[in-house]
Parts: sequence; C-alpha cells; structure tokens
Amino acid sequence: MTQRITSQMIGNTTINAIENDLTQLTQVQQQLSTGYQINQPSDNPYGAALAISLTAQVNAYNAYQTNVTQGTAWVQSASSSLQSIQQSAQTIRTLVVQGANGTLNQTDLNAAAQEVLQYISQIKQSANAQYDGNYIFSGDAVNTQPWNSTATAADPPSEDVYSGNTNSINYSVGPSTQIQVNANLYSVLGSGITTGTAGTSSHGGGALQSDGSGGMLATLRTIYNDLTATNGGSQADLGNQLTNLDTNLRALGSIQATVGATQDSLQMASSRLTAFTTNAQTALSNVADTDMAKATVTFSTEQAGYQAALQSAADIIQTSLLNFLQA
Repeated sequence: MTQRITSQMIGNTTINAIENDLTQLTQVQQQLSTGYQINQPSDNPYGAALAISLTAQVNAYNAYQTNVTQGTAWVQSASSSLQSIQQSAQTIRTLVVQGANGTLNQTDLNAAAQEVLQYISQIKQSANAQYDGNYIFSGDAVNTQPWNSTATAADPPSEDVYSGNTNSINYSVGPSTQIQVNANLYSVLGSGITTGTAGTSSHGGGALQSDGSGGMLATLRTIYNDLTATNGGSQADLGNQLTNLDTNLRALGSIQATVGATQDSLQMASSRLTAFTTNAQTALSNVADTDMAKATVTFSTEQAGYQAALQSAADIIQTSLLNFLQA
C-alpha cells in the first residue's frame, strides 16, 4: 500500500525539525550565558546528582578549613603568651641567682623582690591572653578570666587562684578528625601558695599539687618571701627555689612543645584540606562548568543550522501554498 505524503505532513515535519534546532540552540546559549553546562537536572540527571555531591564536599572542606584557620590563630596566641611567660620567668631566675650568692644586702634583695612581684603580674597578664574575646588558658570556660592580673605582697595571695578548668577545646579539621587547640597552663602555673601551706619556704615544690599549689606561681611567691625574709622565707632557701623554678621552666617548655606540635598538625591539616578542596573543585568544574571554547563552536554550528532550517522551511511552505492555490 502506497502512503501519500501530504503538504501538511511535510509542514509538520519541518516545524518539528525547527523546534528541535531551536531547543538545542537555546540550551547552548544558556550554557554560554550562565557558564554552567547543567542548568537544570533534566540537562544531565547523573551529572546533576554528582555536582550536588561534589558541592557538598567542597562546602565541608571549606568549613574544616575555617576551623583550621581559627585553631591556628588560637595556637599562635598561646605560643606568644607562653614565650612571654618564659622570658619573665628567666629574668626572675637571674634575680634568684644573684640573690642566692650571698653578696647582696637586704635593701638590694627587697628591690629584687619588688621586681619579682612585677614579673608575677606580667606572667599572669600573659596567662590571661584572649583570642576573639575568649580566654585561651581557661579550659572550656572561655568567658572566665583564669587568673587575677594583680600581684600584691599578701600571704597567701588570693589573686593567684585559678578560676578556669582543665577541659579541652577540640576543633574538627576533617571527617572524624579533631585537634585539641588549648593548652593546660594551669598544670604549670598552679594556684600559688594555698592557705594551708602558707609560710613554708620550700612550698614552691616545683610540681603542681592537687590543691593547685606547687606550680610556678607558688615558686615565685616563695622566692619573694625568701628575698624579703618574710612569711618564713630566708635567703638561704633561694637555692631550693632555683631548683624548683628550673622544674617549672621544664614543665613550661613541655607545654610549649605541645603547642608547637599542635601548630604543625594544623598546618598539615590545612595542606591536606587545600589538596582535597582543589581536587573536588576540579571534579565539580569538569561536571558542571561549560567548556566555553567547545560551546562557542557548538553555538555557531547550531545557529547556522537553525538559520538554514528556517530558510528551507520558508521555501517548502511557500511552494506548497502556491501549488495549493494553483490547484
């Protein structure tokens, strides 16, 4: 059976072809204008799902990188404060060595004691350092000032009491990966000379006790008492306190080493996240971004095809109408 081809069939076929060409041209034009080859899920369902997953990965890596940046700033603040404390303690050590040699009179020893009080105040000011409004040596009680900044000659000095806690602060720097950014400075400084043990010249101890005594602040307070020969202190005990202070400085050095290791870990985490982010962004670009050179060529081809289709359609339809009228 022979099927008759009518003018209407030719017209419909031509119009469908024009519409398809226009759709493809519009799609390429949209890719060029937006810069994305996937502008709606129907453009590429699999690619759209992959793009969503890769975007989520990039956002997660950026969030981790923010934590790394904040953690690094926190640790750098801690490192600077610890260095300042070390410098003050080393200066006090020099005063203790001078005072222990037995050649200074009491006037000179009293002057050295006043310097010790000033350095105690400086040490506690450094220990009260903040980052972004948070105290960095208060444990997780970041809104609580850890030590009173003053240093009077009172015995026992209540302003040496530690007001923070020893809880850790952890930053997430990757999937199932956390790094503790705060350091336990209380384990070095302690809470000074406590009421129950005030007046004992050897109370510095060099090691932190369960009541918060025995740390560096207790050693420094005992040094003050020994220099002034008050509250049971004596110049002869300065040698013992020199040993205690060296123990405190070693403990401080251990904290500094821990902070340095934390900073190294954060730097490695940052490098790792940068690499992961770059890889994910490259994969996302390959899936979602428009290849501008390719799309430009495609657009020119589609545009030429569309113009040719319009011209052919005009010729076909014009001939068909003329034939119809002649009939």
